[in-house]
Amino acid sequence: MQRTPVTLADFYDEYHSVLEEDLVSNAVAAYDRAWRLRVKPSLGHLPVSEITALVVSAARASWTGSGSTKQDALALLSRLLGLAAMGGLIDSNPCRSLPRSRSKANDTDPVSRALSDVQVARMLTLTAFHPFGQRALAGLVFTGLRLGELVGLRWEDVDTGQGLITVRRTFSPNGHGKLEVRATKSGHIRSVPILNELLPWLELALQAGFDHVFTGVRGGPFDSGNLSRAVKWEKIRDGIATFADGRPLRFHDLRHTFLTRLARAGNSPQNIQRVAGHASISTTELYTRSSSTDAALAVREKMNPSNREVTFEGGEKATKLRILGLSDR
Repeated sequence: MQRTPVTLADFYDEYHSVLEEDLVSNAVAAYDRAWRLRVKPSLGHLPVSEITALVVSAARASWTGSGSTKQDALALLSRLLGLAAMGGLIDSNPCRSLPRSRSKANDTDPVSRALSDVQVARMLTLTAFHPFGQRALAGLVFTGLRLGELVGLRWEDVDTGQGLITVRRTFSPNGHGKLEVRATKSGHIRSVPILNELLPWLELALQAGFDHVFTGVRGGPFDSGNLSRAVKWEKIRDGIATFADGRPLRFHDLRHTFLTRLARAGNSPQNIQRVAGHASISTTELYTRSSSTDAALAVREKMNPSNREVTFEGGEKATKLRILGLSDR
């Protein structure tokens, strides 16, 4: 008697607990969304034995969403088909033979997406009309936190005496239009230094009187959507910076900016890794490798060492930035 082929949906239902073993809560939530919104609709009805590399490639091409969203779906599928191979349903995991996606290729050089001091100043000037949104952007660029981590900060996490912020949690989308508190992406608590540039923004945030440090006008958390609307991001971002790769400025580039500054200041990759919360040192090393920009800056500083101050109005508070040599780069 011939056995009925096991579909991918049947296999997922039976083994999703094994699939989620050892994953932090954020990864579990990301996999759940990837299954419901992408993998199940495109592949769930197929027998596992019929899912080839070509079938997966066609499904990936049909998925909507950002590059990272598609990558989450592919990571889930690869993990699931790896279990199927382990169970003898297929000879090997077809995801292993897929050509590498180019959707995140430019993120292999995050330094090229970092803002200069002048561009940071320009961003804070252009967003001065919305003090709460402006503070959130200052928080992102002067801490290197992910947006969910930033809006998850409470005042008990801020120790100005020691000069440290403790990152304990993140606000993450739950797939139903709401944010919920979860562990950080790595699942670990970490410390981030309070740089002098952040202090005036913390003082202003304290005056708002909310339990969380960086909030919206009514004390609620920002997500990428409502922060973008608050500061008119799509309208102003090209006036802040444009990049050779053609992609517009993103909030995540403010994290690239902070980590690039740490690397250029000579901090060790190991210390930057701990501050950033990177799971792998190889990710951190993307910021610490010498680039043509670093070489040009080093030469400029040696050949033109005179410093001067540039003052700009940040709306709520004037901020001074020290720029080497030229006023913009």
